Amino acid sequence: MTDHQPKKHRKIIHFLQNKLKIIIITSIILISVCSLCVAAYYYIPKYFEAKQKKRDATRKCKSYRALAEIAYGLYKEDPNGTEWQEKFEEAQKRQAQYKCTSVISISQ
Repeated sequence: MTDHQPKKHRKIIHFLQNKLKIIIITSIILISVCSLCVAAYYYIPKYFEAKQKKRDATRKCKSYRALAEIAYGLYKEDPNGTEWQEKFEEAQKRQAQYKCTSVISISQ
């Protein structure tokens, strides 16, 4: 039995020596893929947030926000009026067109 154990160990060691290159390459690829996934998970949201922040700083989005504030002011003065609804609808169109971050929501 003791003679059988060393032969088994030698077979395992011999197998590992033959496959060592494949094991190392596979490990490196796996670690690289995992690292890329972690980096993507961390950096992609920051990229899109920065892009949105830059878009919100444009003149077009500023005009959307100004129109939305005007609509809100008109709504506070006369919730049953139609003027605020027209301004609000125009503001919504601009928001969608220019892909601006929503600033207010008025229930109709």
